[in-house]
This record gives sequence, C-alpha cells and structure tokens, in this order.
Amino acid sequence: MEKPRTFLGWAGFVFLLTVLAVIVMVAASIAFIFVVAVAIAGGVITLLLLLAKRGGD
Repeated sequence: MEKPRTFLGWAGFVFLLTVLAVIVMVAASIAFIFVVAVAIAGGVITLLLLLAKRGGD
C-alpha cells in the first residue's frame, strides 16, 4: 500500500480507520448484547428448573 503524500490523503486515511473502528465497536456491542441475552436466558431457565425440581418434592 502506497503512503499518502498530502495532508488530505492522511486525513482520508485516518477517516477510513475511524470508520473501521466504529464498525468494529458496533459489531462488538451487538455481540455483547447477544451474549448478555443468552446468559440471562440461561439463568432464567436454570432458576425455573430448580424451582420445578424443588416443587416436586
């Protein structure tokens, strides 16, 4: 990859990196929300199973 020679070229390169970073952050946020949702669902299912088992005694 050729290095940009002008200030505008550098500004464009930095802008591109910034856009890339924002895309990565948004993807990470979505993944984090998904992981939290799965963890909460697992906790609720575990709690329901424990209560059902306890209630059967």
